Amino acid sequence: MFTTLLALAPEQETNYWTTNFPPFGNVLLTMCDFFLVEITNDVQSLLLIMLAVMVAKMVGDFFSASLYSSLLRLKCIPYLDVEPFVHHRRERLNLELFSARDVMEPHVRVLHLRENIASLAWLLASTSHGGFPVVGRPKPDHAQVFQGTIKRLELCMLLENEHIFEPETSNESFSFSHPLTYEKITVEKLPKPSRLAVLLNRYTTDPRYQQLFINLEPYINKSAMSVQAHFSLQRTYIIFRTLGLRHLTVVDLQNRVVGVITRKDLMPLPLEERLRLQLSPQSPDAGE
Repeated sequence: MFTTLLALAPEQETNYWTTNFPPFGNVLLTMCDFFLVEITNDVQSLLLIMLAVMVAKMVGDFFSASLYSSLLRLKCIPYLDVEPFVHHRRERLNLELFSARDVMEPHVRVLHLRENIASLAWLLASTSHGGFPVVGRPKPDHAQVFQGTIKRLELCMLLENEHIFEPETSNESFSFSHPLTYEKITVEKLPKPSRLAVLLNRYTTDPRYQQLFINLEPYINKSAMSVQAHFSLQRTYIIFRTLGLRHLTVVDLQNRVVGVITRKDLMPLPLEERLRLQLSPQSPDAGE
């Protein structure tokens, strides 16, 4: 039982779910050994107990994956390793030679600081994305650039408060007199999902909401991380895992949104498939 729970870390092979001895495994094995010694009160058997536990652990890893790794796989949880192990033709790839552009999703649904209610409701009803980049113009004559991100749950909570909707105006100024509080829009899950479905259907079908807008500026996360398209893929992976991100926006040199990276894009198999496409030789007609 102890040895099954100890096999937590993935092995440095192409098989993602093959386990290997975790960095803290020595400490756990030592604790198990002393626990058994305390029960048996036989110090002379300590070395034999340590040997037996280590052999049992290696035998268990040979025949099956660990319990925790199996649960991650069954629940489809996108768990990222400490180091990415991507192979191509039996050789490990150096991710420093690739960029964020190589694995990003280029077709991004972006929102604007001044968003139409009907369009926003249609977007939430037709997609299942957990978050969206928000773009805006720093000046009237400038292009739309990355301003921050906003979560799907926060958008849903905003749409449940119809009193913050405002009519279309000739300029882009909005009144900031009564924005919703942070506690009111930040929730773990929707309190009434069925009510939201009714609201989305009404917002998309009623012509009245095509003339109403919402100001997203007070509610977006302006501290959201972003990387440039040419940023190193290895360092992108480290940032993504270290900060525990779910979405990472990719921008160009002008800070315009060009893509987004999610946790599933950095999983071993999808990552290997996308990099294999980058390494595959191009056909003679590719440049025409």
